[in-house]
Amino acid sequence: MKTWLALLISLPLTAMADQPPAHGLSGDIAADRLPTATERALEQQRRSPPATHSEISNGIYVESQRRLSDSFRQPIPETFGNQTRDGN
Repeated sequence: MKTWLALLISLPLTAMADQPPAHGLSGDIAADRLPTATERALEQQRRSPPATHSEISNGIYVESQRRLSDSFRQPIPETFGNQTRDGN
């Protein structure tokens, strides 16, 4: 009986000896995983050279930053129906 028990225990261990298990004790994957599409896109962006020119003009960028900073100076409206600017 003891030999059968030892055989039953050792048989799966010998089958797994040539390759590591794909999952750890906690159920997490221990093998290397493939990068996601987002990770591949970010890596491609990191490796690409910097842009030679901007997609928008300097004037438009400066104006958008000015308007953004102005929006932080305005009080938060009580409801979304109230406008914080006079002309809107």
